[in-house]
Amino acid sequence: MPATSMKLSYHTADGSYRAYDLMKVSDAVIIGRDRQLSKLVIPDAQVSRSHCVIARKGDRFYLEDLGSRNGTWLNDSQITKSELRPGDIIRIGGTDLHIGGGVQSGADDPILGRDLGGFELMEILGRGSYGTVYRGLQVALGRPVAIKVLDEKHRKNPEQVKSFLNEARAAGRLNHPNLVQVHDVRQIDEYFLLVMELINGGSMADRLRIEGPQNNEVLCAILEDMGNALSYAASQKLVHRDVKPDNILATAEGVYKLADLGIATPISGDGQAHQVKAFGSAHYVAPEQARGGSIDSRADIYALGASIWHLATGKPMFDGTSRQIIACHLNTEPPDLLQLAPRLSAPLVDLIYHMLAKNPEDRPHSGEAVAEAARLARDGKGAAMSKHPTVTSGRLPARRRVRRVVRRRRR
Repeated sequence: MPATSMKLSYHTADGSYRAYDLMKVSDAVIIGRDRQLSKLVIPDAQVSRSHCVIARKGDRFYLEDLGSRNGTWLNDSQITKSELRPGDIIRIGGTDLHIGGGVQSGADDPILGRDLGGFELMEILGRGSYGTVYRGLQVALGRPVAIKVLDEKHRKNPEQVKSFLNEARAAGRLNHPNLVQVHDVRQIDEYFLLVMELINGGSMADRLRIEGPQNNEVLCAILEDMGNALSYAASQKLVHRDVKPDNILATAEGVYKLADLGIATPISGDGQAHQVKAFGSAHYVAPEQARGGSIDSRADIYALGASIWHLATGKPMFDGTSRQIIACHLNTEPPDLLQLAPRLSAPLVDLIYHMLAKNPEDRPHSGEAVAEAARLARDGKGAAMSKHPTVTSGRLPARRRVRRVVRRRRR
């Protein structure tokens, strides 16, 4: 029997949920890990660059392997080509893709595939505590966009809705080449939509899952672009509060952009952003931000340093429960980065440690300073980045510690 609804859904290695509406496919969709070759990108190193294809013929869908390295499996049987039906499970690499047949299926999303006020929701790119982000199409302009839809639990809270709309409009006034541009914010029926520029290169969290730890050149480029983005945000009196690899997006041209300015908080006249409650992702949160007190742009610099640590080593700086991780940010010094990522240059390691100082006064004083230091590190040079040494309790300043490690390694 022909399908009237076919939605594909899966979880990435870190538990992020994603989905794709197959009814929007006109002929075929290639699935793989290469963004240049595949329409549906699976961030899994075991998946081939172009692994398999789902072809549509009328209202029927067919799965075909494309000569993948590890094969394509359908309901535990390796296949070359087979018809798809609701309830099927496709396994490629280490990822299971579930085929759902309607809203009664738990894997389906009730608005995926719908047209909301001229915006088609075609694919789920990710879900967070604040809402779901979709790959969409602005029909009137034929423009691909990213659309964040406020989560139902927040839609029922008038204060949350007001905050979402106000912060999204503030983000919409920002314009910088290293920030994801906000196009529109609007209410359609009971839904609240934030419409943004779509970045096809994906997030650095995805790239880490596919490629593993990033090299010196890439990390310096990210630091330079993110430093510029944070410098601009600070000039507009905003603290991002949630800098992390998921919010660092890469274009096909190799430009890095910071996403999710819609949750930024304003800096008041005293130069501080006054948090109503602690906010941020545990793996990257600055000590002062975790305490829930007043913060400034240096909290974002710490979060960027923790993000670069993760991208350099393949692992977050600290492990454990959220409570344990936050306690480490407050009280525990970072491990030896050169031991975890020995190919990093000494100037880059120095910069990362400088950004991760527990005391905001001991960090680079601005995003601009980070960008300049990243340029120097990329060129193999070091520079003093502030008048404060990166002194941490019981440890050598980062710059001196790195040099000693380097000298030991040369013997």
